Amino acid sequence: MTKVIVDTKNFLNFLTGFSKGVPDLRIDCAGSRITIEVAYAWYYLRKQYIPVSIEEEGALHIADLDKVIKFFKATKNAQVTMRQASPKKPLHLVAGGNKLQLPSTDDIESGIKAVVIRKLLKNCEQSGWSKLGELSLSTHSTIATKDLVSLSAMKTLIAKDSQFKLRIHCGENEMGIVAGKASSGRLFTSLTATDTDGPPTTVESYFGEWLPSCLQFLDEGNARMHLGIETPVIFEQDNTLLFILDESDD
Repeated sequence: MTKVIVDTKNFLNFLTGFSKGVPDLRIDCAGSRITIEVAYAWYYLRKQYIPVSIEEEGALHIADLDKVIKFFKATKNAQVTMRQASPKKPLHLVAGGNKLQLPSTDDIESGIKAVVIRKLLKNCEQSGWSKLGELSLSTHSTIATKDLVSLSAMKTLIAKDSQFKLRIHCGENEMGIVAGKASSGRLFTSLTATDTDGPPTTVESYFGEWLPSCLQFLDEGNARMHLGIETPVIFEQDNTLLFILDESDD
């Protein structure tokens, strides 16, 4: 049995951060922390939610994320209790006198690839975020995420198949993203990079249209960014870890 009690409003905000294009979730509950990992073709995302009242530790499987979010939106109660006897047993949500029971499954689509990427990133972290398998992440910097998060809503201003060039110059403390063509419209993002560690030259990598969609998963605030020449990019925050594959991995 896994049983947790969450703040309705705060946990709803947390869940909606996963809802675009993600049908299901596996939630690991331990101590006073909830951890969710999502992995698809182009990205891996790990988010943590604290504090939470965990009465019985374990895992919750949400097989229909859309219905769970609708339940949280509809209730007027300040707290929701979530419990599940096992991942294959029904998921129960309780908010005051209202209860929702949903069928569950051990086959969570969003988490199938997470195990493999988790191991890769654990080794990368142990290297000080400098080695990603055989790739070298040569630059490390702190970036304000506000304009990166909003970039997702601007991607419709340029061609759908646009390539996104992500670059950083540690010597000039500047990070930038450029996408699109002069003939149909180009989109530019320029941000100050602080606490930089890397060569005093431009280091860049190329991404497809998935880049801005992935950046919306970042929390507003600051993120530590790790990037090398033609490598994936990693954004590290207190409660979020975001890994985005570059085009060379297509």
